[in-house]
Order: sequence, then C-alpha cells, then structure tokens
Amino acid sequence: MEHTTAPSAPTANQLSGRAIGALFFTGFGAIWLTLALFIRQTLTVGLSLTIATVFFALLLTALWLLREAKHFPRTPENKAIGRTFNRINLMEWIAVAIVAFVFGKLHIDAYVTAAITAIVGIHLFPLARLFRYPMHNVTGAALVAWASLSLLLVPTEHLQGITAIGTGIILWISAAATLAIAIQIMRRSTHATTSPQNRLSI
Repeated sequence: MEHTTAPSAPTANQLSGRAIGALFFTGFGAIWLTLALFIRQTLTVGLSLTIATVFFALLLTALWLLREAKHFPRTPENKAIGRTFNRINLMEWIAVAIVAFVFGKLHIDAYVTAAITAIVGIHLFPLARLFRYPMHNVTGAALVAWASLSLLLVPTEHLQGITAIGTGIILWISAAATLAIAIQIMRRSTHATTSPQNRLSI
C-alpha cells in the first residue's frame, strides 16, 4: 500500500492577507503615480486612463483572490499579530507626519517624497518578519534603494516627481508579484489535493 501526502494547503488567513496587502499596494501605488504626474504637470487623459486600467486590473485580481481564500481552511486569528501590525503602522504614519512637518518648516519640501518612500520601505522589514513573508523585505529594500538613488542622482527640482513615479511603480510590481505568487500557491495546492497521485493506492 502506497500513500503520497499532498503538500500542506495554504490557509484562508494567508491568502486573504496577501490579497489585502496587494490591495493596499495597489491603492497607494496609484496615489503615488497620480501625484507624480500632477507634480510634473504631465497628468494627461491618456496617462490617467493607463493608471486607472492597471489599478482596476490589480484591484479585481486581489478581490478575486480574497473571495477564493474563503474556500480554504481558516486558522484562529492571533490577536498579538494584529496589535503588533497596528503599532508598526502607527509608527510609520507618525514618522511620515513628523518628516512632512519638519521638512516644511525647514523649507526642504523637495526631499519629502524621498524621505517618505524610505520610511515606507523601512516599515516593511518588521512586517516581513511578523507575517513571515520575505517579499516585504524585497519591496522594502527596493523602496529604500530607490529613495537613496533619487537623492543622489535626481536634480532637486525634479526630485519629488521622479521619486514618486518610482515609488508607485515599485508598489504596483510588488502587488502584482504578491498576487501571482499567492494564486500559484493556491492553484498548486488545489491541483495536489485533487490529483490521483495523492489518493490512497493499493
């Protein structure tokens, strides 16, 4: 008698968490890109439609994943994780508010977007550990690197717009990658569960 064990299935918590994370990255990515084009005074109808198209494509995919996650087993929620997540996000928003206020007072507003991009990237590192999701480390490192490169290479008069464009693109790429990985894991698990090779054979 031979029995092949299927790989452990993802939980509804994991899949819905990826979907919700992708939703946030999708929304903020669109905001960053729209802000960038507005700052650079290049927000045309064509570019607006492009942003809207990508936004809705990612949005609908994330909502679909959120719905499909309900078909998987759900584990009890860890309230400590939720509290830690809220603290990390609160610290991020406080840091953003302080930077915006202080830079405004010092009349160095041009550096605000780069600083905020770095803050967003840094706050993803503890989230990667909290949710055991290495992709957040990749996104966080990309954001911090982009903020640093922007400060070094982009002229001050173009800094806000260029930095915002890169930040929005990074967030969208991360959202797309997160959704693609989650969907692949979900489908692989479904296939493994229904495959004849994973049934009891004598």
